[in-house]
Amino acid sequence: MDFSEARLDTIESQSSTDSSNDQRRQRYFSMNKINNSFRTLSSRAFLRGRGEATPQPMEDTEDFVPEFFIDLRLSDFFDLPGEYVLMNAEMFSTLSGGGKEWLEKLRSHGTPLACLKNDRGDSILHLAARWGHLELVKRIFSEYPCLLLEPNLKDQLPIHVASSAGHAAVVEALVATVTFVSAGISKEERKSLNTYLLKDINGDTALNLALRRGYMKIASSLVNADHSASFLANKDRISPLYMAVEAGYVSLVREMLGNDGHEGGMFNLQSQLEGRKYLAHAALKSMSIGTLDVILNEYPNLMDERDEEGRTCLSFGASIGCHETVCNLLDRSTKGIFVCDDDGSYPIHVAAEQGHIKVVNEILKRCKVSKYMLNRKDQNILHIAANCGKFGILREFHNSSLANEQDVDGNTPLHLATIKWRPRAVRHLAGPNNLFIQNNIGLAALDIAEINLQPNYIVRERLTLVAFVDAHYKNDDPRYMHTMKLLNQIAPMGGANKDFINALLVVAALIATVTFTAGFTIPGGFRSSTPNLGMANLVTNPRLILFLIFDISALGTSFFAVISLILAQLGDPALYQSSVRTAMTSVYFAIYFMSLAFFSAMVIAAGNVIWLIVVLYLSSMPFLSVMFSLFFPHFLLLRVTGSPSWLGKFLGVYVASANDDDESYQSSSANKSVKILGNDNVEINFKL
Repeated sequence: MDFSEARLDTIESQSSTDSSNDQRRQRYFSMNKINNSFRTLSSRAFLRGRGEATPQPMEDTEDFVPEFFIDLRLSDFFDLPGEYVLMNAEMFSTLSGGGKEWLEKLRSHGTPLACLKNDRGDSILHLAARWGHLELVKRIFSEYPCLLLEPNLKDQLPIHVASSAGHAAVVEALVATVTFVSAGISKEERKSLNTYLLKDINGDTALNLALRRGYMKIASSLVNADHSASFLANKDRISPLYMAVEAGYVSLVREMLGNDGHEGGMFNLQSQLEGRKYLAHAALKSMSIGTLDVILNEYPNLMDERDEEGRTCLSFGASIGCHETVCNLLDRSTKGIFVCDDDGSYPIHVAAEQGHIKVVNEILKRCKVSKYMLNRKDQNILHIAANCGKFGILREFHNSSLANEQDVDGNTPLHLATIKWRPRAVRHLAGPNNLFIQNNIGLAALDIAEINLQPNYIVRERLTLVAFVDAHYKNDDPRYMHTMKLLNQIAPMGGANKDFINALLVVAALIATVTFTAGFTIPGGFRSSTPNLGMANLVTNPRLILFLIFDISALGTSFFAVISLILAQLGDPALYQSSVRTAMTSVYFAIYFMSLAFFSAMVIAAGNVIWLIVVLYLSSMPFLSVMFSLFFPHFLLLRVTGSPSWLGKFLGVYVASANDDDESYQSSSANKSVKILGNDNVEINFKL
């Protein structure tokens, strides 16, 4: 199959697609129109060559007449190639040189140059344009002008490939060519020669390709040639105007919108723009205030437009969190504050959901009552922040009356924070007023925590219980004692706790092995002669005594942990509780003693070098402190006893550092069904 047949098959297969097919058919206009159009062009070139006056259809035509048009001949415009010839490697390498003399070398092969194409259907004009050989492009066009509208297998014209490759000079030459040719023909014939509106196989115009690769100079040249190309969408439903807005190209957007000479403003844009039409939303996404100003100054009604999700410009800006763009929108109009999205959320709710505290405060600054707005679930901004873990919003408004409001299910923000196990949020929200509020099924926040608590050890769950212990203790509620018992519980359940036990057992066994070995390889070695055969050489050195004490302590506590963990696997739940707590305590001290023993050995090795001993002290203390801060709170959470006043003070810092915003944590009981009895002894099923 030759290139003509392949091209014909491509046209027929796309005949039922979008409106770009109509534009593609325009390439094959009648021969009479070609002859009439180019006879005019040829006569002008002929007259200009004789020095005679040239008829001018437009006053400024001479300003953009390409110099290489002088050599045009009439026969070149309708001498279309019959059959195409595949370009061989020698021809291809010859053309890649780019000089005018290379055309002569191509002619030496004996094949008409207009018939040559490579395996992708590129003509010699395509290749010269792709490689950026400006003079070669001019020469080829002056001899074979029919190649200007000859597509390759991707339906791309030479102006497409030049725009995609970023050769501005070539594009400008082709633009000047089309402008000159179009000047002397009718409006209908001019449409047939408009290469700016023609799309390739992907629906991209030359302007699309230039913008996709960021060639602003080329894009500006194409927009000035025909601004209507800015509104045409490709197969991905993206127009050049939308691409320019999304990329934040302020000057180019101004050119695209400013060249609209029709009346009607908003209606005209909506009727011409193809594909995605939410320009103001795209400008907000790019966070370009300049682009947003250009769009809204030209089309103010776009501010009230909704996107596919029903979000207004203000809601979309609030979700992004760009404070400057939100201020820009609010300076234009504050009515968007009272417009909800399709899901019933107002802009302040959207900002709270994303944790954009500056945007929330800006909306409140313009409208103080907006904090009392409720979404379709009757939730205020604290409900949303508690559910999504946006601690900045909670910290800002937790002392307000919003913390005591209930949603459609009767849940306060404290209930929602408890369901998601957010210890920092619970610590701030748990006050005397909402601590005992019950939802529609009669559950207070602590009830939800107790029902949803996992038997295995989950840090966020335990820290949330710590926050409840502290809150109930401050409010003189005896339930804090029951909550402290919950903290101490860790029951055998499935593979989770089994893995936990095995991990502790491995660590304890490794510490026992290391410390046992260290007892036979003490620093300084042993005496090999009488009368003190086998005694340590440094037995009187106080540093060695410290080493021995720490090593023996690490060995003893690790053995104790191993024994406790063996007992924990006997199956007795009561024995399991005490054994695991004892094992955790023993492993903690064993690790610490082993670290101190190693530090003592290093001090012995340093001898009397004071500066080296100081370096060892300074380098070891941070590691020992980090070990203490990481391990000790977990050890403490399983051994909570006595008055909780110290618990709130000590673990309060640890609770405050918890990562409430981490959504990767999902409790396995979050969708757990629970049965309780209502006031009329009716069984109620619900999901947390």
